[in-house]
Amino acid sequence: MTQPLYSLNGARPALPPAKLRLPNGRWRTAPYTEADLTAAGYELEPAKPAYDPATERLDWQDGNWTVESLPPRDPVYRPLTKLEAMTLFRHITGMDDAGELAMREDPAIKLLWMKWETDVPQSIRREHAVVGIFLDGLIAADYATTEHKAAMLAAWPQEG
Repeated sequence: MTQPLYSLNGARPALPPAKLRLPNGRWRTAPYTEADLTAAGYELEPAKPAYDPATERLDWQDGNWTVESLPPRDPVYRPLTKLEAMTLFRHITGMDDAGELAMREDPAIKLLWMKWETDVPQSIRREHAVVGIFLDGLIAADYATTEHKAAMLAAWPQEG
């Protein structure tokens, strides 16, 4: 059985102190009677309201329990392989095999492709700078648009 909690002057409920000073100036040690606690200004904790800890937070304000919604969590994106990232890019842009081949053979972005093949890890996180750099390079070479980039980043799969 848990001990009841008490609030003093609207403070967050807690266990009563080890020593309690009564209004007549005398000190009393636990166990206390309800009359001792009331005389010293302690109030029994009000009942906690029902809440969902997954989406809400229980707080104490101005002598009362309050329930507030938790802020939305930042999404966690799962890493993609290079193949998955390229498949997502092709899906977003509507590019076919011929378009990808033409893009890979374009001398204007040859260095970009070389870096993609050699410098980019096999598992790519959405937050990795190389994703933006690569997409910006494809935009500059007219193989994608800023709308494609935004759509690809929005469609990047989340974990869970």
